[in-house]
Amino acid sequence: MLLSLTSCLAKQYVVRPPAPTLLPTTPNPLSPTTDSAVSFPVQVDLSPFLHAANDDSVIPKKFDHWKHSIKHPKGVEYKYYAERDDFAVAPSGTQQAIGTKSESVGDWWKGIEPLSSSLSISTALRYKIGAYPLQCGEGTEWPKRATLNGNLTVGMTPNYGMSTSITAVTLNAIDACKISVNDTDVFQEFKNQLTEKVRGGLSNVVARMNTLTAKSRVEDVWRTLGNPIQLEPDAWLLLNTGTVWRSGFSGGGELIEDTIHITAKPVLVFGTEPSSAGGALPQLETEPASTGFHGAADAPLYGTLPRTLANQLAPTGFHVVADIPLDYPSLSRSLATRLQGKRVAVKGDFIQINDAAILGRGGNQVVLRIAFDGDATGHLYFVGKPEMNTFTQAIYISGLRLDDDSEQLLQKSGPDWLSRSSVRDVVMGEVVLGVTPAIDRMRDLVTKALNRELSPTIMTHGTVTSVQGIGVFADVNTLYVRVMSDGSLTLKVNGKP
Repeated sequence: MLLSLTSCLAKQYVVRPPAPTLLPTTPNPLSPTTDSAVSFPVQVDLSPFLHAANDDSVIPKKFDHWKHSIKHPKGVEYKYYAERDDFAVAPSGTQQAIGTKSESVGDWWKGIEPLSSSLSISTALRYKIGAYPLQCGEGTEWPKRATLNGNLTVGMTPNYGMSTSITAVTLNAIDACKISVNDTDVFQEFKNQLTEKVRGGLSNVVARMNTLTAKSRVEDVWRTLGNPIQLEPDAWLLLNTGTVWRSGFSGGGELIEDTIHITAKPVLVFGTEPSSAGGALPQLETEPASTGFHGAADAPLYGTLPRTLANQLAPTGFHVVADIPLDYPSLSRSLATRLQGKRVAVKGDFIQINDAAILGRGGNQVVLRIAFDGDATGHLYFVGKPEMNTFTQAIYISGLRLDDDSEQLLQKSGPDWLSRSSVRDVVMGEVVLGVTPAIDRMRDLVTKALNRELSPTIMTHGTVTSVQGIGVFADVNTLYVRVMSDGSLTLKVNGKP
């Protein structure tokens, strides 16, 4: 019996290597942030502009040279009379004629999208011309009809002011008068006279329009977006704003709209409140540009109307990158649950795993501590580097191997059968760490960021469309999962969408 018991005890091996040494700290690689653009329209109400253009003292409603003829340098004397309706804004390039005074100038542009940053104001015109002994538009022929058009280019200066200029003033006849005296085209001279007078009046109006500025509105948004946005006591959203550019004016009627885009590289950071990434508002990059994001808000100069084409075409994507911390104790509990009870046998000898833990080693490596009992008791340490499988959205440990002390202990004093066992393969098959906790936390944090009040005048509203892990990094105390969130963002300025 004594020999039998001694034989049993001889099979019991105790395997307890020391914990692996920590490696020097390796900085977490910089986050590959994705460019986003916070976009918001600035609206310009043209009512004051149109009011000035339709002021009879600025641009006459009647052009009367019927009683006092005009003498042409070639000796031809001619006279004309014309009267106009009120100007209305229309898309540039529209050629539709206005038939009679009763037709609505304010309706015919509807449904036609404007060209870039070019605007047109138009009105119906009635006229008559006389050059002895010829005349047209008099008597039963009254009136001859035409349209009077002023074409403008509208932009913004680098300092966010309006920049408007007159490109052309034209008179397009619906009923043309063909009068020629002594090789002089009287109708053309009439058009030249009339359009020059209108151009002079429009120059006065445009000078008033160019006093408008969007700078205070853009500065308000810029300052607000530059501040860290607190989502939790230790979680902050930094937008990291950059350049500012514009798309170009669009719209019709009494409201035109430009879309301002602010580039951003949004990231979530954890810990104490980071410093503001603000600074002075940069100058506007005035060349209209296409965009790649991400949110919209109205910032009207005058009044407000629903969004126009420029806002509808603005990018709506909002991309946030964050390194979400996962604590090792929680990961260890999950790993232990999967490995407990796993049995590894080599012929007649076996071990059974009774506990497992994952620890940080530094140098972007982790340590797996596997405890067991059976024909051998104790623990072993495995080391490896965490990697992200973006297809399965799971973390695995690449290059998993026994650490040097564990391997040497088995070779010198451990059971030979344990060295040859499949314990590594069993462990490796179960060390697949899901990133669901990181994804869930990211979704919660970004949802908070997209639905909150940033200031008394600016609020955000948005949704998260997708969240996925894109990388992983291990330091001694925490395993960080790099997560990318995509969604949509809308800014509301003073409660106006």
